[in-house]
Amino acid sequence: MASEKQQIIGTVRSQDLSVSWISEPGINRNDTDRVCILMMANGQVRLTMQSATLNLKGMRLTKGHICVFALFEAFDHESTEVADRASETFMNNMMRYDITKKPAEKVIRKCLSLADKAAAKGSGDKKYGASIAAFAAKEFTGCCVNGGRMFIQQEDGSVMKFTSSSNEFLLLGDIWKNVIMPSKSYPLQDNNIKDDMRCPIGDIVTKRGLKELLDTSSLIRVQRL
Repeated sequence: MASEKQQIIGTVRSQDLSVSWISEPGINRNDTDRVCILMMANGQVRLTMQSATLNLKGMRLTKGHICVFALFEAFDHESTEVADRASETFMNNMMRYDITKKPAEKVIRKCLSLADKAAAKGSGDKKYGASIAAFAAKEFTGCCVNGGRMFIQQEDGSVMKFTSSSNEFLLLGDIWKNVIMPSKSYPLQDNNIKDDMRCPIGDIVTKRGLKELLDTSSLIRVQRL
């Protein structure tokens, strides 16, 4: 896969959610982030993966409703293949499950275990970081891996930060309003979090100076309708 990348930007809506994302290569133009968006309902799939391709041949697609958003990150420029293998394996396997009928945490754990095995092949001790959000209807399940992070705005307007240096889960049910998942290079500050949750996704590049940063910076944003 090519190491040089272009800006990726997109939006998609479901009956319950509005999702937008941005990934800006920065000055170094190295491909270190993997933005993964999976929205499936009644057999219709909308999916994008950065620098990875999903093979849907022979895949049994559920007729349930799945919304899974994941940001996989390489620890350094030598770990991009690790993040790539992990993200592709994770998303390929997530598509096999209907998280409206099974607890999302159990499914995510299983898919992450497979992703870890794929990432470990030929990579030695190299690791990846990830933040994952899954929504069964409006029920929120979050997972942070190896430094992944996310911020959740709750119904009362307060913002909760969730991160983990290992592998942890957060189950909030439906008591959430907005979620943002930034990469480690994204310049998110406490006083800007709510603004970044509302700002048009195309304006974020300019407002946060993403083109002037050395490394890739990415953001996935989920807003409740």
